[in-house]
Amino acid sequence: MPNTDPISTPVPSRRARRAPDALAVLALVALWGLYFWRILTPQAQDAVSLTEGDFSGQFVAFFSYQVERLSAGEVPLWNPYNYAGHPFLADTQSAVFYPPRLLTVAAVEIGGDTSPGALYTALQMEMALHVLLGTLLMYAFVRRLAARDLGAPPIAAVAGGLVAALTFGYGGFFSGYPQLQLAILEAGIWLPLALLAILEATRGPRPGWPCLLLAGVAAGLSLMAGHPQTTWFMLILALAFLAVRLWRGADRWRSFARDFIGAAAVFGIIAGGLAAVQLLPGLEYLRHATRLGMSFDAKSNGFPYSDLAQILFPNFITLFSPLYFGVAGLVLAIWAAARRAPFSAFFGIAALLALALSFGGGTVVYDAVYLLVPGASWFRGQERAAFVVAGCASVLAGIGAADLLSHTHAPATVRALRRALIALAGGSALVALGLFGAWIADRGMFNPALQSAAFTALLAALTLAVLPWLLRGPASGGRAAALVALIVFDLFSLTMGRNFESMPASDRLPQPEIAAWLDDHLPPGERIDARRGLRDNFGTLYDVPDIRGISPLRLDAIDHILSLPDDRAWDLLAVRYVLTDWNELMVPSAIAATDADPYGAYNVHELDAPRGFAHLTYGATVVASDADAYGLLREPSYDTKRYAILDRDPGVAFPADVPDDPGSAAVTAFAPERITIAAENPAPAVLTLALPDYPGWEATVDGADADILRAYGGLSAVALPDAGAHTIELAYRPWSFRIGAILSIAAWLIVAALAVMRAWTRRQEHAREV
Repeated sequence: MPNTDPISTPVPSRRARRAPDALAVLALVALWGLYFWRILTPQAQDAVSLTEGDFSGQFVAFFSYQVERLSAGEVPLWNPYNYAGHPFLADTQSAVFYPPRLLTVAAVEIGGDTSPGALYTALQMEMALHVLLGTLLMYAFVRRLAARDLGAPPIAAVAGGLVAALTFGYGGFFSGYPQLQLAILEAGIWLPLALLAILEATRGPRPGWPCLLLAGVAAGLSLMAGHPQTTWFMLILALAFLAVRLWRGADRWRSFARDFIGAAAVFGIIAGGLAAVQLLPGLEYLRHATRLGMSFDAKSNGFPYSDLAQILFPNFITLFSPLYFGVAGLVLAIWAAARRAPFSAFFGIAALLALALSFGGGTVVYDAVYLLVPGASWFRGQERAAFVVAGCASVLAGIGAADLLSHTHAPATVRALRRALIALAGGSALVALGLFGAWIADRGMFNPALQSAAFTALLAALTLAVLPWLLRGPASGGRAAALVALIVFDLFSLTMGRNFESMPASDRLPQPEIAAWLDDHLPPGERIDARRGLRDNFGTLYDVPDIRGISPLRLDAIDHILSLPDDRAWDLLAVRYVLTDWNELMVPSAIAATDADPYGAYNVHELDAPRGFAHLTYGATVVASDADAYGLLREPSYDTKRYAILDRDPGVAFPADVPDDPGSAAVTAFAPERITIAAENPAPAVLTLALPDYPGWEATVDGADADILRAYGGLSAVALPDAGAHTIELAYRPWSFRIGAILSIAAWLIVAALAVMRAWTRRQEHAREV
């Protein structure tokens, strides 16, 4: 008779139970250090940094403005340095109040170095830390799922969590362009936290509010990270997971509907409330941005079908392979589906639907989603659905690993797996041999494809050696370590260092001499047209006001003005200097300076008699629409210096002719959100401004409130019905920010209070149990 005396079967201590997880976390941190060691090393000769492009031209530039304004105790609502000015906070990718970004701003401020190289280093480290955070969150989700829902023993659950974490953080998607498109990475890594919170919230007969609260926090952080499309994918997947979890425990439709609506409401209200300070201004901006009028055809782009090959052969066609999650990862995901492991059907179907969506208009799936799913019609670039494929594939790989290590499998199962892996290795080898012949015949033309196929064949052979061996015996630390090592060898060998170049981040983006020259020579409010020299959004980086930029969101009206003939756009937008390699412009100008950029030498042309930021006009044409305004502006004979083009009657009794003394208008103070102008008009006039007409700008004339008129189809103007000297003040105080800030502060306080209340309650319960 077995001895059931509890004294003879000691229960492992809490430290012993937590030891495998502690070792797993340490392993993830160590592997993260290995993956990013070249951005962490103090040795300059070994150091690398992220390739310049969107990361430098968009995110580092915006980050510099955040640091500058927040360090001064100011909220960066408006940015005057690109696109003739635009609502900075409302541009979602600025992520002004994203909590991890605020920590990075604080770290820069503490360090005391705000040079472009230091900013590059700090933001690059933020990227790398988010990768680590994403792996830790995915580990926690799959580890919990494997232990509680699959019934996997500790070693198998830990191994499954590690496989999922590594596949998620270092697979083809997050190791590719999201490292450079920082908002996509930072919005996406919160997915596993949302799934974990929903998993735990739905374990009881009714949804648990503390975990739903945590799911809402995860979604709110994703919203604040600045890529709404990625957050939209995350929300759809999370809500579908919530529905499936509640449906399994519901006894009838009514209880399911009640619980789902209530849980989704808590989830959505918390997420929206936390992010309201950025969400409301962003929604307001969307109504005035270029994206609003995009057609179905413009939004339906996605992967070409040929990218399917990169699920198995990475780098076969393009530099990035967002659909690749490893040969072993693919086999483990298929294993999970074939074994019908818990949740494998949900994540498998979600991955397949997302894969179909990622081809955009190439499949009917996108048409259906566009018509039926709220929010789907807002976004372009359907290939970004690869985010969902990557997340679901990582979970499936982790489930497959945990299941594989949890059971003693029949010899027939081992033989079937071995045959499948032999076919995979043999097929990959045949592809490699075929490409080798093509490579010889075409003198190396097929080299990238050959490299990919050969490496896939090697990985398939290694998988053939490892996985059947794992099936022969019970789970052990050695077998789990071998599986994790196979995943690491696969993913790290292919994705490590893909987005980096051999240059320390501290050496990036040295300020060009022309930036300092322009800062000394530009009058307040006047701008440049940087065709050369200050590319991308570097006007923001170096505090030089430019009429161009690379932000994907820009004001539709300014976009229309920039599409006018250059001389007209320069006149309306107060351009004084044009940076170009042309020797002459189409308007009178003189070369004031020369400089060089990576493309060669260029000239700095100074326009003769530029319009200036503020200009008095003594006549106006009233038009019914912006389109009519643009039509007039395309007529070379229309004198914009003499006549304003307005959206309504200004109520000004204009003189019959321009006064002999046309008066003056000068900017006396110019700050991003507050501008002061001193004007002296000898007759009633309209003061036209090279300031985008945008909600939130307010004007006063001599201290009295004044209406802002819409001029030239997208700029601002103020009526001066009385002759004489006037002081005009402009201030940007958007209601969307003020209301959003109130809602966000309230939401964060409520979340903090509920978290404290929950912690106190659990402490009291624990004390009573003891």
